[in-house]
Formats: sequence, C-alpha cells, structure tokens
Amino acid sequence: MKKSKLSDLYFPPAEPLIKVAAALSTNVSAYIYIVDHNNTFTSSLKKAIEKPDKYNIETFTTGEKLISVLKSHHFRRNEIHMVFLGYKFIEEGQHNLMNGIETLDAIKAIRPDIEVVMLYGPDEASFGSYARKSGAFDFIPKNDNAILRFNNIIWRIIITKRLQQKKRSFKITARIFVIFTLLVVLAAFIYQFVVK
Repeated sequence: MKKSKLSDLYFPPAEPLIKVAAALSTNVSAYIYIVDHNNTFTSSLKKAIEKPDKYNIETFTTGEKLISVLKSHHFRRNEIHMVFLGYKFIEEGQHNLMNGIETLDAIKAIRPDIEVVMLYGPDEASFGSYARKSGAFDFIPKNDNAILRFNNIIWRIIITKRLQQKKRSFKITARIFVIFTLLVVLAAFIYQFVVK
C-alpha cells in the first residue's frame, strides 16, 4: 500500500471558513436601550459603553418610542435586553408622554425578563421605591459617576442572565437524565419479569 504524502492531500481554502467563524463570533451578546429626554446624556452613555460592537445599542427620547420597538421585536430565548430609563420626559407637541414609571410598567407587561435600570436626577430620587416595586433592576443617579456605574451594571446584568440561562439548561438536562434513567429501569424491569 502506497503512503500518501501531505502534498497529495486536498485541503479546502481556509478563507470561507474564517469568514463563517468571524460571522458567528460577532453575535450580539445583549440589547441595550437608553431612554432619556436629554440627547447629550444619552449619547455620552452610549459612547461610554465598553466594547460597543458586542451590543445592539439604541437610544430613544421617549418611552413611547421604546415601547413601539419592543412590541415589534421578535424575542429569542437567550437574548438579553436591558433598558436604561429616565423618569421625566419633555412633551412633544400637545400630547402627554409616559413618565419613567409608566414606561417601566409597560416594559414589564411586554416582557417581564427585560431588566430596567432607572436613571434619576436630583429631584427624582423619591420615585425609587415605587420603581423597585415595579421591577427596576437598579438605579443610577444622573451625575458624574453615572458613566462609571453604567458599564458595571451592564456586566452585572449579563452575568446574572447568563447564570440564569445555565441554571435553566442544567435543570432541563437533569430532567432528561432522570426520565432516561427511569425508562432504562422500566425497560429492565419489563425485560426481567415480562419477557423471561
């Protein structure tokens, strides 16, 4: 039998495989929505995000605009969504806008697992207890430290959600294992006493 040389073997070009691997590795790890009437503040928070290419980041000036986007979004099982939400919104035209608490309630009605972080000014801190009861994940004061806390909270939410996903996967795997084990025991029992 003739041994083949390495040069006789065919290796497909690596370029298409590299492109596929790059496309798979650029998956968005989280969706981040920043909602506040102050465009300067929202843009500074958006610029402060570490590794922004890992996230799908959108900014909104009203809660209504965010709600319309969330209603049309097709949520997937392991997607992570987080909202950084201001409290007061300036009226556009002649209609009343939802405040931050109303927007928080609407978000939780659409998808309860979306984490909402409330952004509050000096005169808005009193709304914190109601926001906490409505399901707010955390609170960030609109001051010089907001940008420092912003990335820490993003990472905390992602880590918390990933742990929840792993816990859910483990529970499913454990249930499948128990069912499989019971089926094997039942099959052995049937074979032992019925077939023999």
